[in-house]
Amino acid sequence: MAHPDGLTLGDLYRGLRAQFEAAGVPEPEVSARRIAAEASGRDAAVVALSPHTPMTVRMVAHADAMAARRVAGEPLQYVLGSWGFRKLDLATDRRALIPRPETEVVAGIAIDWLQRTVRRRRLAEVNVADLGTGCGAIALSIAHEVPQARVFATDSSADALALAAANMAGLGSAATRVSLHQGSWFEALEGLHIGNDCVTELRFQRLDLIVSNPPYVADGDVPSAEIDDWEPHEALYAGPDGLDAVRTIARDARSWMAPGGLLVLEIATAQAPAVAAMAVARGYEEVRIERDLAGLDRALVASRPRSEPDAWTIDQAAERLRAGEFVVAPTDTLCGVMARYADTDAVARVCDAKERPHSEPMPILVSGLEQADELVELSPQARALAQRHWPGGLTLVARRRGGPDPLHGRETLGVRAPALGWLRWLIDEVGPVTGTSANRHGYETPAGAVEAAASLATRPGEMASPGRIIRGRALGGFASTVVDVTGDKPVVLRTGAVPAESLEFPEFPEESGA
Repeated sequence: MAHPDGLTLGDLYRGLRAQFEAAGVPEPEVSARRIAAEASGRDAAVVALSPHTPMTVRMVAHADAMAARRVAGEPLQYVLGSWGFRKLDLATDRRALIPRPETEVVAGIAIDWLQRTVRRRRLAEVNVADLGTGCGAIALSIAHEVPQARVFATDSSADALALAAANMAGLGSAATRVSLHQGSWFEALEGLHIGNDCVTELRFQRLDLIVSNPPYVADGDVPSAEIDDWEPHEALYAGPDGLDAVRTIARDARSWMAPGGLLVLEIATAQAPAVAAMAVARGYEEVRIERDLAGLDRALVASRPRSEPDAWTIDQAAERLRAGEFVVAPTDTLCGVMARYADTDAVARVCDAKERPHSEPMPILVSGLEQADELVELSPQARALAQRHWPGGLTLVARRRGGPDPLHGRETLGVRAPALGWLRWLIDEVGPVTGTSANRHGYETPAGAVEAAASLATRPGEMASPGRIIRGRALGGFASTVVDVTGDKPVVLRTGAVPAESLEFPEFPEESGA
């Protein structure tokens, strides 16, 4: 029945806009146009083109109900009950975050990479995990736009997964390639099977792409009253710095990804430097930060190296190191013998195996600046050198925190972040390790890890347990350049992989020195 007062679509739109302007609703024109379109059953794009369309009593009542919710502060996307995301129209309500344009950019990065990878490698199937899927926006977009994608969508919230399931129902045949799993991040995937393989037994390593829009707002920050009041807090807030979820995903994804796989994480703009450093320390390569449509840093993109030991081997080596043993492995240049630097007895055993005096210092390998800061004092200039040349062939000799080294008794310590991603991964797991060559004192180091281990002064069978030797051959090349950064200017103690002319201290303002 037509409205008795002859109300038209144009009248409804103008009335809604005036109401929203008076109530201080953000972007009143957008809310008025979208609600008028929803109430009238027309597309929002043609509302202005059909101002004389008569409204029914039911249409006006529906618009009034939605307007009241919008004036009360409820987000427009929830009021309407659906919202567009890339090529999909998704059901939206308070069970999950609102799908936003910046997340469309994240989904686009993932989709573009998958499409290129499928085309270049002629793959029939790629395996994808969307962690914290919410309403399913990223997972369903990938399934819709990448026919070869099998998508595992996880969320700790049963309510969010129910909403994602409702959205799956409208996806058509692509929905058969999406499965929903409840649990916290990777825990939701434990016991999962891909083909005939049990993923847990394989330590997975079968995911070609891991993507997530995790919570990344710091607990003390409130993005806006509308967001804080209406959207689920468990999908928004992530600890004192907002990085709790990002840390967990970046750490654990390393052992779930296939070699050459990609990690894509949505982040807050201010978090970009810390998140990029986190990924480098974890041994990812090709680490970069992508921007959203507003030009703001928005997504971490990082790859797992194609050639490196598998996750089981890394786990075994980590167990041996935590148990106070040392491990022999090929490193950037020579085969090295590693022990946890925090374990003085283990370091002493390295010296004994090398038949080297305990008083002789040895360099320490760190995963990045965060670990280095725990060991030594670095001026802003020294930190800048590390940021420029790490990971890579630069050893910085700096003043040790906490006084003299308990074994060799010196006040300084040499630290380096190795170029090999898997080695940084291992160090990130166990803490800083010794970075000395695997040879007896005064002898050349064998190129192969097995031969290097055999050349050490060890008891028969001592190196036989799993994880004591990471097999392979050292890459060779130049040893690291060693630079003393304890003074006002860098002093080159040994020339090597990093040219001396690139080691000038950068200039800093006086107040930021020391």
